[in-house]
Amino acid sequence: MFRSVTFEVVGEQRLNCGACEQRVTRLLKTLEGVGHVRAQAEAQRIEVLFDAAVLEPRRIADRLNEAGYETTVA
Repeated sequence: MFRSVTFEVVGEQRLNCGACEQRVTRLLKTLEGVGHVRAQAEAQRIEVLFDAAVLEPRRIADRLNEAGYETTVA
């Protein structure tokens, strides 16, 4: 079953441009269970559609944290 979660970037490292959006999208799509990613630099939000049977939102947040993005669930 696919679910959606939205993360807000709250740390010092921000989404600054289209390249940052693409980097985050590529990074999250490597996780098994991720179906779609939409990163928005203007809003500092990352929307992820994922298979809840395969992946938990905490693992997505962990991957973002590993890349330097501190987030909270919006």
